[in-house]
Amino acid sequence: MSPQIIYLDPEDDLVSIRDRLNWVHEKRVLLVLPDGRAELLQEWLDLKILRRHADDLRLEVGLVTLDREVRPHAKTLGFPLFNSVRAGQEATDRAWRRGQRRKYEWARPRGLDQDDRREVARRMTPPVSWQRWVVRYIAIALFFITCAVLYIAAAWTIPGATLTLRPQVLPISITRQIVADPQLERVNASGASVPARVLSVVTEWQANVETTGTIDVPDAIARGKVIFVNRIPQEVAIPAGTRISTSAGERIVYQTLTQATVPGAIGATVEVDVVAITPGLQGNVEINQINRIEGLLALQLEVRNLEPITGGGIRTARAVTQSDLDRLRAQVVQQLQTLALTQMEAQLRPGEFLAQDSLRIITTLNETYTQFAGEQADQVALEIRAELRATAVDETQAVGLVYEALVGAVAAGYELVPDSLTFFSGEVTGVDSQGRVSFMMVGEGMTAARLELEPLLDAVAGQEIEVGLAYLYETLPLRSYPTARVVPNWFGRLPYLPVRIQVNIETG
Repeated sequence: MSPQIIYLDPEDDLVSIRDRLNWVHEKRVLLVLPDGRAELLQEWLDLKILRRHADDLRLEVGLVTLDREVRPHAKTLGFPLFNSVRAGQEATDRAWRRGQRRKYEWARPRGLDQDDRREVARRMTPPVSWQRWVVRYIAIALFFITCAVLYIAAAWTIPGATLTLRPQVLPISITRQIVADPQLERVNASGASVPARVLSVVTEWQANVETTGTIDVPDAIARGKVIFVNRIPQEVAIPAGTRISTSAGERIVYQTLTQATVPGAIGATVEVDVVAITPGLQGNVEINQINRIEGLLALQLEVRNLEPITGGGIRTARAVTQSDLDRLRAQVVQQLQTLALTQMEAQLRPGEFLAQDSLRIITTLNETYTQFAGEQADQVALEIRAELRATAVDETQAVGLVYEALVGAVAAGYELVPDSLTFFSGEVTGVDSQGRVSFMMVGEGMTAARLELEPLLDAVAGQEIEVGLAYLYETLPLRSYPTARVVPNWFGRLPYLPVRIQVNIETG
């Protein structure tokens, strides 16, 4: 039976140990005491209470400790002691039961005396009473409630105003050509160049296409009969499969279909069916074209075809053309580029974009066709494995160059509206052999008239609302009449304290 192991911390006490014993699932428990100066279970009373609690739960509790203060008391009270967790796990039932209850019952009187019970009650009593914490929480809550009441009272007693001003706005747009250079380490503001990264992936793709060419291929086999003539007085056996051929022009080979025997007399003959070895028109020959016998039978026999050999034919079949191979390669390369773009986009960092025009096949590691041009096939397949590279451009670095150009283009008396600024990369204008990418970067936004409000708020403080608004409209470059909201509006005037006037600027 494997014991359940509980590792005790130096912060544990008798209460927490008893609570953890209430949740064990095994009948045997190993309490592993911490090493060091932790004064845990060093007192006789603690061990005695633990012993009583373990007995109530019907648990066999063993201690793993080398503490010289704990071991004598624990041994007297019948706790099995072990030097290591492994020793406790491998201990036999006899080692667990050796000297448990009898030993401590003879060593100490059964039960707790009055002093022990008072000590137990003191330890089980929480150090701080709940009444004290309730008083503290009530005091803290009353403090925050009082602050909130005072703030609300001040807000309703002292008027406050919210002015809404709409300054004049002008659109602004800048387009600048940026060069992303993989060999550059930092931004070159004078040359409008930013660093870039070269991404490289190795990928492969296989595809096939239907062939469009045609060729004539052999279809039917030529057949006929030949006459074997005996040249010796003895009988000659002709095995099936004996090969014969023509001697004039292109050599055409035939073979006999059946076994035959030529009678034993000079000039004796036998007729045998033959078939061409190779199908097609070339097997069709005229009379007396077959005149050679292959092998030793040529010394004993002669052969002739007294009738034409016919039946050989051809058919038209689909074949591979060079245009099929070119079209297939274009498809595979396109798929390779698409797959490489997907893999490279997964490697992009925040703010980067991939210049697709910079994608190149650097090295073709494998390019295998299943057929070549002119071969008969209904389909032709191609597999390519190659290394591709492209340039990744950090758009955020280019934004800084365009932002500087925007700042320089702002009209006098105006300032950029940060929330209105947008930056985006435009057309890629060129890619060179070194991987440098030239592209257009666009920055757009709005500029708003700069409002000097501090002296004007001092001037309109305490004025009638309409008078103050008219003064602001005549003094500031606004595109519409300002509005004001005063709370509480007791006197129809703006607050006398400028700090109580809040300005809301709407740039649109």
